Amino acid sequence: MTPPITLPTLSTARLIGLVGDTHGDMEHMLIVSETMWKRGVSVLLVLGDFGFIWPRHNWDNDLDKLSKRLTQRGQMLYWLDGNHEDFATLFRKFPVSDDGLRRLRPNIIHLPRGYRTPLTFGRTLAVLGGANSIDAHHRELDSTWWLEEQISDDDLEKLGHEHADVMLGHDAPIPLPGLDASLAKADHYWPAEMLAYAAAGRQKFTDGFLQVRPSLYFGGHYHQYIDENVTYGEAEAAFETRVILLGMNSSNTLSQAVLHLQNLEVEAFARNDTTVTRLTGAESGLWQVRTRDSTHRFDLDARTVERRPGPNALHPNIQDVRRLRSISVCEVGERGFWTFPPDDVSVDYLWTNSSVVERVERLQPEERTTPTNAGQTKAGDDD
Repeated sequence: MTPPITLPTLSTARLIGLVGDTHGDMEHMLIVSETMWKRGVSVLLVLGDFGFIWPRHNWDNDLDKLSKRLTQRGQMLYWLDGNHEDFATLFRKFPVSDDGLRRLRPNIIHLPRGYRTPLTFGRTLAVLGGANSIDAHHRELDSTWWLEEQISDDDLEKLGHEHADVMLGHDAPIPLPGLDASLAKADHYWPAEMLAYAAAGRQKFTDGFLQVRPSLYFGGHYHQYIDENVTYGEAEAAFETRVILLGMNSSNTLSQAVLHLQNLEVEAFARNDTTVTRLTGAESGLWQVRTRDSTHRFDLDARTVERRPGPNALHPNIQDVRRLRSISVCEVGERGFWTFPPDDVSVDYLWTNSSVVERVERLQPEERTTPTNAGQTKAGDDD
């Protein structure tokens, strides 16, 4: 019997699936959940404008439906607030717990402004949601627009001045050249007082950003994809940050990304892009890797790999299950290389070098088989 799988949390995940503005779009969120699942991502995080709590909407049922689907896929969903949230209901219905989080459901969790947590691989995270709505003059106070969207001095005090490797928010720091050029082209559409209101909110966010001095920042809000390295501050206080803004809920924008916490590598993609060309070992779930000569099943929850040799494999009669130590290379077009813990303490590890990887795909949990053994074979070329 397969033991129950413990869901990773934000502080224990090795991969984080980041999602741009969702605006309460259930269809979009369910597609994104599936796409992330197929990429081996169990922890999702929406970068503001979650939008599932909204006046005159059946949001309680929507949260139940979303929670059920996330449960079926073994996923946790975190989100930070943007400027399009029903703050009155959020604050009234869901108080902050002792651990600093708001739990809408056991697997749907709000990250308040100023929240910090350690991440895997020694990384640190800081959160500062909120932004000012440039279209507030078209909205109705406490119905489609809330004053609580604004970042406050109290929010900045909670955020503190300690450096964080990764910062998550909704707005964007000043400057951000690609975004600034794009916004300048649209300035003539907005009244001067609304431009000033939005600019004040962005400046407030920038004040918090400068307190944190992150190496990597993710945001949303502007409904476009931006990825730039920018230097902030001056002279000895200067620092460089990679700033990434994700697009909004749609099928053809780069509105999702996967963050690999070990090396802070980022892969952005559209919501329907389920293409997987490699495994790193940071993923979760059951995977099938087809090489030129064999098939390998990686159970990254149980940390095992099963070799199923084809007729042309180097050792066609050896089918075994081994405990997995690490995956060094498992990428389409390359020979695979992964390692196993040794039985002999005088050996650091055992390894195998597969034939060229042709396909990587995630399997359903019910396709998991009970291992017949978890032994070792000698190191060397496998197939």
